[in-house]
Amino acid sequence: MRNLLFVVVFLVSLTSFSQTKYQKDFDYLWSSIENYYAYFDQKQTDWNKVKEIYQKKVDTISKDSQFIKLVEDVIYELYDAHISINRNLNSSFRLIPSSTDAWIKIKKGKYYISDIRPNYKIENSGIRIGSELISINGRKINGLVKSLLPKSIKNPKDDVKEFIANLLFAGRHNEERNFIVNNNGKESLFRLAKPAAIENNVELFSSKIIEGNIGYIKFNNSLGNNSVITAFPKKIDEFKNTKAILLDLRDTPGGGNAEVAKSIMGKFVTKTIPYQKHERVSLEKEFGIKRSWIELLSPLKNPYEKPVIILVGRWTGSIGEAIAQGFSEIESAKVVGTPMAKLLGSINCSSLPGTKINLCFPTEKLYHVNGTPRENFIPEYKTNTSKEAYFKALELLK
Repeated sequence: MRNLLFVVVFLVSLTSFSQTKYQKDFDYLWSSIENYYAYFDQKQTDWNKVKEIYQKKVDTISKDSQFIKLVEDVIYELYDAHISINRNLNSSFRLIPSSTDAWIKIKKGKYYISDIRPNYKIENSGIRIGSELISINGRKINGLVKSLLPKSIKNPKDDVKEFIANLLFAGRHNEERNFIVNNNGKESLFRLAKPAAIENNVELFSSKIIEGNIGYIKFNNSLGNNSVITAFPKKIDEFKNTKAILLDLRDTPGGGNAEVAKSIMGKFVTKTIPYQKHERVSLEKEFGIKRSWIELLSPLKNPYEKPVIILVGRWTGSIGEAIAQGFSEIESAKVVGTPMAKLLGSINCSSLPGTKINLCFPTEKLYHVNGTPRENFIPEYKTNTSKEAYFKALELLK
């Protein structure tokens, strides 16, 4: 019996030892998401089917580039823009929403440009909000989307198809983007390079006093930069004699951290208030006991107590969304704009042991303190496009 046990242990060890780094990394990736991903209840994905499909493919992989492509295909099965890895190929799709310049929505089975990113070159291209997207790089959009749909999903709903359509519109790193769109019954061809801003601003935020003695501060996708923690409160102090302040979060798709968020919101409260609710799903899955808690926001020195309006749009992501949601609980604040990027939850990252690829995905659900999931938060004053938010804010301040 002891000899038989030794043989079994030896064979198991030999099997584990003989695995390639790609097989080990795939197992690690699949198990990590299986155990800790917070949003399976919102997904059509059959995660066990994903393992079955891609395990066969990983056995044929012999180089990192092949494995990166496989990992991308695996995480697209969850059609979640808050899942990412830190390596890509020239043929990889650009990140959404960070590297996109338009937002695609489905209406009655057709794909439409529902918004265009402010201050991006696409604004001057001739493509218009409301135009129907017909084809990309010579292929009909319906067929393209169908060819890239998750393989583990039998009858994908519109949110799955919209995720794929937005990937396709963002394009691959090594391809020019050629679109045919239908605008008022007329089809036109547009050739676009990669999504790019008209003017790149490297400052943490841009600021000025606009007409009516209103302070205007636009964050330049800097909510992950800890320099904001000291720079922003100083700027608010400089604006202490203004009539009101506009905080522009319409270009914050890259997320950030809670310390930066609190350094912004903390200048507009005079007492500690609830900020957001967290829920750790994996603990309930493992132990059957739900763990959730309320995060608090505390005031900073010299709070600004006059009106503040927060501008948001489709390119307000993650921490930007949390800030907008938090401001909705502050008496002096109004949130104005479109639905936001709807990036799910709070992410954690870990390195795959063999390839050292960094994998990030949502492990906590986040909610408004009233119980509304963050991704379902809608601005109090809703506009049709991101650009309209600025003019609506000025109207509210008259």
